[in-house]
Amino acid sequence: MIFYRKEAVSQIIEKANNTGKKLEIEIGSGNGHFLAEYGKQRPESIILGIEYKKQRCEKIQKKIQASYLDNCSLIYDDAQKIVDSLPPESINAFHIYFPDPWPKSKHRKRRFLRAENLDKLAQSLKPGGQIFFASDFFDYSLQAKILILLHPELNLVQTEAPKEVYLSMFAARFTELEKQINLVTAQKKGL
Repeated sequence: MIFYRKEAVSQIIEKANNTGKKLEIEIGSGNGHFLAEYGKQRPESIILGIEYKKQRCEKIQKKIQASYLDNCSLIYDDAQKIVDSLPPESINAFHIYFPDPWPKSKHRKRRFLRAENLDKLAQSLKPGGQIFFASDFFDYSLQAKILILLHPELNLVQTEAPKEVYLSMFAARFTELEKQINLVTAQKKGL
């Protein structure tokens, strides 16, 4: 179901708590390839996608409906607003795949994964929760690793990316072009 208000996040968190399911958020769901396939493979989780482009939301909604995924929801909004509104220790995992790299030095402040956002993600993660990040842009991946290494609540961990990451439009394109996909994973301390 597509929601258009950040208030819907509290309803989704409540649903996860009431059912005992994990709550995972994909920031920037694109065309929904990852979200739909990941949701199919993980009925034990509630997957929330956040996308700010309406046409993409419509594509994602069709994928969710076609697969009868009652564990997937979608928010049509700016991810920054949603992340700012998340309560502490309410999320099991964040998925951030192929965000805009803003490659010019003067534009790096626009990157989603920067210190202040990483603080908010870490605060909203449950102990042991993870942040999965992938980019074909080496500089952005390096920045993500450094931020995680410097963060007092997070550990950098070596893990495999969920296989569904490689179904996304961007991953398929980068693989075809033989570009390296860099995965960075953080885990919140305290489990």
